[in-house]
Amino acid sequence: MNGHRLNDLEQDQLAEQGYVLREAVFSTEEVACIADECETVLARAATGPPTRKIPMGNYLFEINPELVTVVKWEPEHPDQLQGIEPFAHFDAALEARGRDPRFVDPMRDLLGTPDPSLFTEKLNVKRAHVGGAIFLHQDRPYWLENSENADEIATAVLFLDDANRVNGCLEVVPGSHLVPLAKGRDVEGFGSFEMDSEHFDNDQLVALEVPAGSVVFFGPRLVHRSLPNTTAGDRRTLLFSYQPAGRSTSSDFLARMVDANSRETFDR
Repeated sequence: MNGHRLNDLEQDQLAEQGYVLREAVFSTEEVACIADECETVLARAATGPPTRKIPMGNYLFEINPELVTVVKWEPEHPDQLQGIEPFAHFDAALEARGRDPRFVDPMRDLLGTPDPSLFTEKLNVKRAHVGGAIFLHQDRPYWLENSENADEIATAVLFLDDANRVNGCLEVVPGSHLVPLAKGRDVEGFGSFEMDSEHFDNDQLVALEVPAGSVVFFGPRLVHRSLPNTTAGDRRTLLFSYQPAGRSTSSDFLARMVDANSRETFDR
């Protein structure tokens, strides 16, 4: 009767640890189909009209004004994709995935709302041998400038490939959502949203080594990261972030930014 809602044990884990991990949420066949849809979206975004690649913190971004999305490239391998965000506004198939009750039902409990809706969507790709790190951070600082309430956004991560330490699995700090927000790096701009890992006890990190088809749910204050992929296979994740219904989305924010700047702003 409760569909895919969190059970009592998961509710307790969420309160204490700050995340809930479910394995075998999606079948092998479903994951293969979703991965194909993701690769199609990635290819479409990467082959848009070339625009300027912008270094921001430890990342390399390129705004695609035609699709109103941000394409992410590997800073040390700028011809290799790292991901895109957002994409639901131009891809109906993946937007429909974001309405799957296996994502939405747990979000009713994480957000305490009967009607969660998408805030943003992200594809993260760590290609074989070249996939780089996602640096230690909390999501909240990234949400502050383009959301109506950064504390009321939660994320579901679907693992499209088996994830382990050597291919850069997600690592989290249990209970970090209960402590004051971590101080960002002492730099200006986008890089200040990242945490200074040299002044953080990295022994607290727990690696989520899980099979493809698993999903992890967490809020905006959980400390997490992922290391480079040193294997011969890709490590891909599909992320849906939710908020209470009726609020502006990240694609709304990006569309306003694109409209506010002439398209020449993004030309090389």
